[in-house]
Amino acid sequence: MDAVLTSTEAISGGSLFGFRPRLWLTTFGHMVIDSNPALLFALVPLIVTHLRIDFAQAGALVTVLLLTSSITQPLFGLVQDRRPGFPVASLGLLVAGTAMAATGFASTFIQTLALVIVAGIGVAAFHPQAVAQAGRASAGRTEWGIAVFFTGGSTGTALMSLAIVPLASVFGTRATAVAVIPAVVASALFARPDVSVRAAPRAVGGAMRASLQAVRLPLSLLLSISILRSAVLTAYLAFLPALATYRSGSLAVGGAALAVFLLAGSAGALLGGAAAHAFGSARVVAVSLVGGFLGLLPAPWLPAGVLVPWMFVAGILLFASEAQVTALAQRLLPAFVGIASSLMMGVGLGIGNFGALLAGVIADRRGIPVALTAITLLMLPAIAASLGFLQATRRGLP
Repeated sequence: MDAVLTSTEAISGGSLFGFRPRLWLTTFGHMVIDSNPALLFALVPLIVTHLRIDFAQAGALVTVLLLTSSITQPLFGLVQDRRPGFPVASLGLLVAGTAMAATGFASTFIQTLALVIVAGIGVAAFHPQAVAQAGRASAGRTEWGIAVFFTGGSTGTALMSLAIVPLASVFGTRATAVAVIPAVVASALFARPDVSVRAAPRAVGGAMRASLQAVRLPLSLLLSISILRSAVLTAYLAFLPALATYRSGSLAVGGAALAVFLLAGSAGALLGGAAAHAFGSARVVAVSLVGGFLGLLPAPWLPAGVLVPWMFVAGILLFASEAQVTALAQRLLPAFVGIASSLMMGVGLGIGNFGALLAGVIADRRGIPVALTAITLLMLPAIAASLGFLQATRRGLP
């Protein structure tokens, strides 16, 4: 099978639109793995009724899924750096999809919570290895290849958000079973070895510590950007549908606003990758954060007719930096791309989850528009960190 793969890549020139086939596989896998949380997001009302729980418990399920799938990523990043040939991503796809498919059949809160934890671990297992493979398959254009990889995640969440609701109207909560089909397909594809891995270098603890120490300042700035940007993003993911519903009086408009915002993420990642290839990832991050701040600041106060198209533009600006933060971290730690990726995509997102919680506390007291405006101000220190990164690396990274 490896010989067939190698021959196929040789015949095709080893690329598709300038990228190796593995990049497109990792993008598909990212779409599948990130479609899993959408099952929980979209079916909260049904879950509340089915399990006879309150909204606080439903919110806890969402929080546990996001935290488990993010803060455990460094563990799998270490596995990726030590054993890059071990099919961690394949196992993660199968575990996450199977567990999320089973949530609709659970009859108690504890059962659902246990399944959500297992699914979160599966999601965490996938990301470090997949993004490392995407970087290797980028054919020397990491900033562009990582951007393509990131389009899969937001697209998968958006598509599942749209697909699961009509399925649930027919099958109820058991519609979650649909998640097992793409999970099995993607897992089988990822079980095939990545032919770009020439060897399996073992990451020595001392070498890793030395590498981290050497880039501690720029890496800390990137992690700060990831945390602050994720806090703003999670607040909007949590409360944008409610804001749109409040403005329009229609749940359909709320769902459309979320789908548009997520699809803007795919467009933003691609545009960010193209811009980074031309001007450098660090510059794109700084411009994206400034543009995202200016785009989001008035959003909570816009009328419903303007809000949805406005969020598409604001989403493009905000999401343009997401993949580039990870690409820059990989460039800082080329020998430990699994750790670098998991720090940005795992730790950064995990800590950034406080944004939704903080927004909720403020919303209870002052309303959703004030809450989202206040959270948007976190973009200012993120912008400062991006300018600091540019200064710290002016003689290094482009």
